[in-house]
Amino acid sequence: MVSLSVLLAVPMLIPAALKIRESMNKIWEAKRENRIHDLGTDDAVVVIEVMDLETKEEEIVVAEENPQEEIGGLQLLKKPDFWLYFFSYMFSGTLGLVFLNNLGQIAESRGLGQTSTLVSLSSSFGFFGRLLPSFMDYYSAKSGHSISRTGSMASLMAPMACAFFLLLNPGSVFLYASTAIIGTCTGAITSVAVSATSELFGAKNFGVNHNVLVSNIPVGSLCFGYFSAFLYQREAGARGAATCAGASCYQATFAIWGATCVVGTLLCVVLYVRSRSFAGRLPVRLQWLSRVANFLGARQKA
Repeated sequence: MVSLSVLLAVPMLIPAALKIRESMNKIWEAKRENRIHDLGTDDAVVVIEVMDLETKEEEIVVAEENPQEEIGGLQLLKKPDFWLYFFSYMFSGTLGLVFLNNLGQIAESRGLGQTSTLVSLSSSFGFFGRLLPSFMDYYSAKSGHSISRTGSMASLMAPMACAFFLLLNPGSVFLYASTAIIGTCTGAITSVAVSATSELFGAKNFGVNHNVLVSNIPVGSLCFGYFSAFLYQREAGARGAATCAGASCYQATFAIWGATCVVGTLLCVVLYVRSRSFAGRLPVRLQWLSRVANFLGARQKA
């Protein structure tokens, strides 16, 4: 309850932060207008020409960063990027949902009598994971860098794969830590995937495209859930019991899930390279401000 209260209170600080940022922008705009006003006529003309040139460059950059044509419906099935996206999501976000759905049985097999704390932990960190991309976007925009959605998904899949391998340790501490990691990454991937669909295939047919993509959730849940149940029943049958008890009940399952998540991470890295959405490019506004500053410095020296 404490963690949820804090997370719910944090968004209330956003209006105050935006108000402060708006005031700072007004002060900056006033200072810049004063500097341009102090320049001579020729200097002001040059500054305006630089700004016009940068506006044209911004349009070119936007066109280069979004070269994807608008794709919709069954046309997605013909695109290699869709299948990379489909399986990388299924091998990570969907796999995380299957783990969370089986969390009660996993806890009981390890001898935990009270599973409510573990389930609450997964729900709380899943909620925090859904908010995490918003904070990442805010601070990346503040620092002047852009983050590709496919790159963000790949960076979230890697710790999830490590968490599955961490579950091979029978200790309860590792179960709690892995649950928190998987819950956070699953929630974040689910949130990022919404904007990644628009980034990869355009916004015109977003509703249809994303519904086609998330069809991997029932398919993956059926495959991974059935396979997990098969291994669980086989382990229980080997012991001659109806239920399985011990860390070995899910040992093979966690190893296979970890390897599957590694494959999903590699597929997402390939998708990131193919999409050519490189992070770290300075916004065009900062570029033309830098040029104006260099011009003013050169004029002062002259």
